[in-house]
Amino acid sequence: MHDLKMPIEFVLAQNLVRLRKKRRMSQETMSRYSGLTIQGYREIEEERYVPTIVVLIRLAKALNCSLDELLPLDEIE
Repeated sequence: MHDLKMPIEFVLAQNLVRLRKKRRMSQETMSRYSGLTIQGYREIEEERYVPTIVVLIRLAKALNCSLDELLPLDEIE
């Protein structure tokens, strides 16, 4: 756990990149598995877009992780 809270865009982007690379997935694969365009997916990783809860669920499913692992509420300001 961290005492320092970060913006939701930053936390989500960092976790997406970390989890995607850990699973050896490309951005293209992630976009396909989550039903997003490649541009849409990249905007999330580049902290320019915060997705809806439906998209967050699709991203978590694509990464085979929990929503809390993808977006831990205790790290968000």
